[in-house]
Amino acid sequence: MLLSASTVAITFASLVLAQAPPGFQPAVNNKLEVIFRSTMVNQAGQQIAKDAASAQPQLALSSAMMSKTDTYMFVMLDLDVPPAANSNQRRVLLHCMNTGFKASNQEIGGAATLLSSSDTGPAAYIPPNPPAVDTIAHRYVELLFQQPANFSIAQSTFAEMSARINFDTQAFMTQHGLKAPVAANFFLVDGRTNSTAAANPTGTGSGGSRPTSSLEPFSGAADRPSVSFGTAGQLVWLTLFALFAL
Repeated sequence: MLLSASTVAITFASLVLAQAPPGFQPAVNNKLEVIFRSTMVNQAGQQIAKDAASAQPQLALSSAMMSKTDTYMFVMLDLDVPPAANSNQRRVLLHCMNTGFKASNQEIGGAATLLSSSDTGPAAYIPPNPPAVDTIAHRYVELLFQQPANFSIAQSTFAEMSARINFDTQAFMTQHGLKAPVAANFFLVDGRTNSTAAANPTGTGSGGSRPTSSLEPFSGAADRPSVSFGTAGQLVWLTLFALFAL
C-alpha cells in the first residue's frame, strides 16, 4: 500500500504520545503502526469502521527502534466486552496473539519497517464485533512485545473462548517473562455504526445506562465466567456472548 509523505509525517509525529488508553497498564509511549488494508490507525484512539478491521492488520515499527535480529509478538485486546450476568464490570477479550514477527525488507516512507510472520497463533485473529445494542464504542488495544528466545505456547492454549475472556496482560507478562511492550496503538469500533466510521481521535466517550460503564480509564478484568466454546463458530459466539447479559 502506498502512503503519501504527509500521511507518514503525521503518523510519526505522534510517536511521543501515549499509545494505550488512559489507565491501561502497561503504559506505552512508542507507536505501533497498525494498517488494515486501506485504513491506517494514524492516531491512537481513532475510530474506524468494523468492516475495515475484518482481517488481521499489517504491523510496522519505527526503523530507529527496530532490531533485525529480534523476534516480536503481537497481541490485540478488546477492553470493553459487556459484563457477565450479575455483574456491571466490563471484561477483556484476547482477539489475537501472533508470534514470530521479524523485520522485513519493506519500509514505509523510509521511516518504519514492516513486520512479517509465518506463524498463525497461538490465538488466531478474531475481528472486532461490538454488539449493535451496546451503549459505547469498544477500545481495541494492539501491543508489540519482544519475544523471548525460549517463548513457547501450545496452539491449544486459546482454543476455547473461556481462555480468551478476562485476559490479564500483566499476569501473562509475569508468567512468561515478557518485558514492557516495545510499542502499542489502539482504535475504537462502534457497533452502532456499521459502515462509515466517524472521526474521533480520542479514547473517551459517553455511554448509556446499560451496562453501567462508559469509556472510562481501564480498571482491569472482572471475575472469570464459566464460558466454554470451541474454535468452530467463534465469530458467531462473539455476538451472542456480548448480548446474553443485556
